[in-house]
Amino acid sequence: MTPGLRIQQVDHRSPEVAAQIHAVQMAAYAQEAELLGAVFFPPIHRTVGDIRALDEVFLAAFASDALTGAVSVWPDPEGMGTNIASLVVSPQSQRRGIGASLMESVVAAHASGDITVQTGARNFPALSLYSQFGFVEIRRWFVGREPLELVKLLRVPRDRPSS
Repeated sequence: MTPGLRIQQVDHRSPEVAAQIHAVQMAAYAQEAELLGAVFFPPIHRTVGDIRALDEVFLAAFASDALTGAVSVWPDPEGMGTNIASLVVSPQSQRRGIGASLMESVVAAHASGDITVQTGARNFPALSLYSQFGFVEIRRWFVGREPLELVKLLRVPRDRPSS
């Protein structure tokens, strides 16, 4: 883990915590939309109220008591284990190992089961991070009018016995 970084589960239903998560998400999603060349990018329209209503578990990364990143997980909608619904790091805090530290926490908490995540097919920084943790591509598809290409990745436990 990155020195001086603290990762802990947070109550995203708290208005203050949700507002902090929202601020990081909006900055990170604006950056991602630009990276992907996306005109319509649904995560940018998420509100603090939307975050508070989510049925997900949130972990947050704190550096000097400032929330600098967050990850949320929930059951994969296709029954493929745990899904990383969101992983964001504030743009000014990127390239310092915060995303990797959040991923380490998720992988450690769900080490015995499959983990999935989806991202934009041209989000090369995210794809590189997920690859470092053993995620492999399982599907690609397009959404929206633009259209935007997405990719779904899967990580299976390393110690799973062969079938």
